[in-house]
Amino acid sequence: MYKYKYIPIIYILIILLFLQSNTRITEQKFAGQTSTTIPNNIGIQTHMINSPVNVNLIKDNGFKIVREDIRWANVEKLKNNYDYTIYDSFNQNLVKNNIRPYYTLGFSNPLYEENNSILTEEGRKAFVKFVEKTVKRYSNQNAIWEIWNEPNIESFWSPNFTSIDGYLKLVEETATVIKKYDKSGIIVAPALSGISSHSLLWLEESFNKGILTYIDAISVHPYRSENPETVIEDYKKLRKLISIYSDKHIPIISGEWGYSTALAWYGSKLTEKQQAEYLVRMLLVNLYSNVEISILYDWKNGGDNPDEGEQNFGIRKYNENTTKESAVALYNFSKTLNGYYFSKRVNTNKNSDYILEFKNNKDDSIYVYWTESESHHYNWPFLENLSWFYTNINGQSNKYWEKGNSELWFSSSPAYIKIEK
Repeated sequence: MYKYKYIPIIYILIILLFLQSNTRITEQKFAGQTSTTIPNNIGIQTHMINSPVNVNLIKDNGFKIVREDIRWANVEKLKNNYDYTIYDSFNQNLVKNNIRPYYTLGFSNPLYEENNSILTEEGRKAFVKFVEKTVKRYSNQNAIWEIWNEPNIESFWSPNFTSIDGYLKLVEETATVIKKYDKSGIIVAPALSGISSHSLLWLEESFNKGILTYIDAISVHPYRSENPETVIEDYKKLRKLISIYSDKHIPIISGEWGYSTALAWYGSKLTEKQQAEYLVRMLLVNLYSNVEISILYDWKNGGDNPDEGEQNFGIRKYNENTTKESAVALYNFSKTLNGYYFSKRVNTNKNSDYILEFKNNKDDSIYVYWTESESHHYNWPFLENLSWFYTNINGQSNKYWEKGNSELWFSSSPAYIKIEK
């Protein structure tokens, strides 16, 4: 009689151990496939459907990940007829250049749905079938699979009041297929537009309805008119929200973020120099905030109109052979910090000043420093008895300092110090 009394308890313990094991597997899977070493965690957005993209140039610029849409309506133009010709050649170029694919699977298809969303059973089944064929085709490439883009705004999911339930149902069915057919890949969602209080309310409702059960990481798009450092507090709010709904480590991915050199929809315009500074600082702040992958927007301008905001997010001109200042700065970032990982932030007793320490597996140190405030001198006693190399944001101004110089010039432009052993 007594032995049967404990059977339910044993079953409960087995279930708990199974769930805990699954959590560890998911965490290990993400960690094993996502390196914190620069530049393996740095990527760029492309739009190769709109205009040809030279993948060799992307590799030469120092990027290890490329984010690109695989659009359902471009693949299935006739029911049950799938054409991947344009995607196949692009994917082959990524693999050949050792670049990790980050594929956004979307969007609606007029063969099945009236709006830019998926709300019908027929449409959902057809989309899942498209995903199955896509994942099978590009499996075993360590791909990042993202389900949709910015479903929390009307531009990408309409009518938007249906977005939570409709999108969550889609994630549930799509994630199951991805996990079945690509053991090497990771699943990210929801490519959240913004990290504003309104966006976080949408995200919290998706957490409450179980989205974290199906994905390996949270992807967000932290666009803003302000300087990149303002995102630090937003990431803290996001992590706090995640902790309420999960006791496991859920990585955060900055899946799309950039600044335009024309007046953009978010209300500001930058010079090429400012864009270069902001994009490098954006990467640095993401690394400091333990954001595990950063995707810059955009590889090249979307057109030749210098006054159109959406066309000028690129780090290169519409002719991708012509660089903007940001392309040079980002190349120098990847080259200088190649093989290094973020270690710590050095205390300067001033919140607007940043000195970030990076280490490699040989215990070499590089420090990157800049300020949000006005340019100023700063005496860093740590350097007094060291010899070090200085490099500016573009890698075009190099100096070597013997022991005894500890004065730095802080400006909006990040600079690099490599300590001589």
